[in-house]
Amino acid sequence: MEPETSNLSRPSDQNRNPKRPAIRFDNSDLIKSGFWVGQICMIIATVVGVYLAAQEGLSQALLFENLNSKENNFYLQHALADEVSDNIDTLNAYAHQLQDRSVYDIKVLHPVVDDFVWESMKYSPNALETPSHILSAIRRYNSEVALIIKKIEDNQFGPKYGSGLLLALNEKVSEGALHDLIAHYTQLHHELVDAGIDVSPLSNEQGQ
Repeated sequence: MEPETSNLSRPSDQNRNPKRPAIRFDNSDLIKSGFWVGQICMIIATVVGVYLAAQEGLSQALLFENLNSKENNFYLQHALADEVSDNIDTLNAYAHQLQDRSVYDIKVLHPVVDDFVWESMKYSPNALETPSHILSAIRRYNSEVALIIKKIEDNQFGPKYGSGLLLALNEKVSEGALHDLIAHYTQLHHELVDAGIDVSPLSNEQGQ
């Protein structure tokens, strides 16, 4: 019979592999509903804040673009109205000369009609923001003026008859397209001033 080996003669498995104390994590906050509610509210607040900031930036950008467009249109339409008005004065003087004087060569009285602004509008991105009925009326006016002057100089129209056509045409565009154009850019001027934009002042007659 083999002698019993004493338990003291062999180190126990427990002594050879001592147990390490388990690391305990305090995750009690993670299971509390208040923690998750706070996190969700923080995320929502961040998303809403970013959205509102983006919306405000977009609104300011659109407002600036709108005011910039109105300012460009104001100066463009003002210049066009001045050009049409000057041409009306020139053509009225030409028509009165035809009625009051007898000239052998009618072409020596040929009027110089300005078209710098009108031609420049072809290349302006703001040109078509002017009401279409105004642009159409001015286009027809320019064409009819050129045709009447040509027929006068080619002796197809007599001086008195041709001058009468010019005077009637000038009166029509003064009371129509030119009047509407001045009213339109005057309205733009009021809107710009109300928005705090510094623009050229209008004459007393236009500002009324």
